[in-house]
Amino acid sequence: MTQLTRALGAAMLCLGLLLSGSVLAAQEQMPAKDTQKKAEKAQTSTINGTVSAVTDSALTIVDSAKAEHTVAVNSETKVTKSGKDATLADVKANDTVTVEAKKAEDGTWQALKISVA
Repeated sequence: MTQLTRALGAAMLCLGLLLSGSVLAAQEQMPAKDTQKKAEKAQTSTINGTVSAVTDSALTIVDSAKAEHTVAVNSETKVTKSGKDATLADVKANDTVTVEAKKAEDGTWQALKISVA
């Protein structure tokens, strides 16, 4: 009986050590995901302004400082108007917009989300 108790105790100890090791490893990986999200967020910018031109592939916005910003638009760009889903065709010149854009590798801005007021 004593040998059986010792064997069960040793097995439970090993199991406990294995489980605690996997929990610690999982916790170490979580901050990496948070860091990745923060890095992606740092690469995005929000542009507020008035639409001066719209094409099938780009949107030009004039901000409050009268600076002109052109952002590329693709099929993955999410467009909303008054809080409801919309399309790029719903965006017109003189609309007030908020654009969340990401800097592409070639240095241009890619619109991720366009919100029309």
